[in-house]
Amino acid sequence: MKLLLIIFFHLALVSGAFAKVEIVLGNVPLNQNTNLLETIPSTDNPEIIISKDQYVISYNKTRRAPNWVAWKLEANQMGHTGRTNNFAQDAELEHYLTLSSSGQHAVTPAEFKGSCFDRGHQVPSADRTSTPEDNQATFLMSNMIPQTPYLNRVIWEHLEQYTRDLVLTQGKKVYIIAGPIYDEDFGAIGPLNDIPVPSKDFKVILVLDANQTPSDIDQNTPVIAVVMPNTLQDGSKPLVNKGNLCNSALVEKGSADDWQKYKTTVSAIEKMSGISISQVPH
Repeated sequence: MKLLLIIFFHLALVSGAFAKVEIVLGNVPLNQNTNLLETIPSTDNPEIIISKDQYVISYNKTRRAPNWVAWKLEANQMGHTGRTNNFAQDAELEHYLTLSSSGQHAVTPAEFKGSCFDRGHQVPSADRTSTPEDNQATFLMSNMIPQTPYLNRVIWEHLEQYTRDLVLTQGKKVYIIAGPIYDEDFGAIGPLNDIPVPSKDFKVILVLDANQTPSDIDQNTPVIAVVMPNTLQDGSKPLVNKGNLCNSALVEKGSADDWQKYKTTVSAIEKMSGISISQVPH
């Protein structure tokens, strides 16, 4: 009972509307998690909040994927640790789902096997390279969605590289929110076909000076908002043309700025995703 009261207290402080959140997992109380803005994104979808040093995830146990993921990126979070490359089930999430007797389970890496979809990071591995522990946290499957090789390895990656360049070469600090959009039927993967394939992936990036904090965000704060299609390079649905999905040799790298053609507005993202992203200039 004491634990539940603490959970509710932390949610009330951050969101003011904790009734839709099933539980908060992780090692960091929400009101102390510096990866968040001053207000938490809200959604009507099922939510299990995972609050860690490295990020905050709103996990949807029905879709078995995040609703959204939020993280801060500063220069000191990027070091010389290489990719652990150890994709793993989120053990804490699995423990909770098992105890809840819901019959649900956290996704394992093997559930993507044979699908030809990449296990697509929302928080990139390269954003957390200061310690092996930080990097390994990005390889938990609760941080993944099914992404086509074109999305994951080309346009999504190019925006990730641009974002890190803002921090490392331009002295910025960024707050990022990303997540899947399911506004079209793209089928599902997994042994039980219970991991829906999102049609799109969104990202919102707030660009601050290194010495600024979320309280400095106003209408003049630069915002990058994108919605990228989870399609093959020719624009076709991946499971309609699985032969091409599985042929990664067909993926061409393109130009480093190709992500810019997917720019949109925060309001458009909210409409498509059903997620309200407060405190971000619209």
